[in-house]
Amino acid sequence: MKKTLISVYGSLRKGMGNDGLLTTSEYLGEFKTEPVFSLYSLGGYPGLKEGGNTSVVMEVYAVDDTVAARVDRLEGYTPGGNNTFYDKIPIKTPYGEASVYIYVNNIPQERLVESGDWKAFKQSYFSPTMN
Repeated sequence: MKKTLISVYGSLRKGMGNDGLLTTSEYLGEFKTEPVFSLYSLGGYPGLKEGGNTSVVMEVYAVDDTVAARVDRLEGYTPGGNNTFYDKIPIKTPYGEASVYIYVNNIPQERLVESGDWKAFKQSYFSPTMN
């Protein structure tokens, strides 16, 4: 069966809420992109925009067509369709060219995740503080 590479940066990363969609897929590894993106908090999930200056932490998976279709549904992406949340573009990764989902709507600048690491951002956001 044909495998394609996808690069994920938010709720599909290991230990995050939607990682179960990728349990049957091959995890290839984690990397940081060149500083050409901006990562934003949309509440429970992030949005990635092109044209920024942040290096974003991503994980790359080799997925089959079934898993790829499930991830497309999760992201609200329809190939060749009028996508109202995410579009999909190819990016270079250390593991080969992979698809990544880019948020298509405007996002207020104050929602920027400066670290570029959604997992660390969410963990620090929900960590109890010591008094």
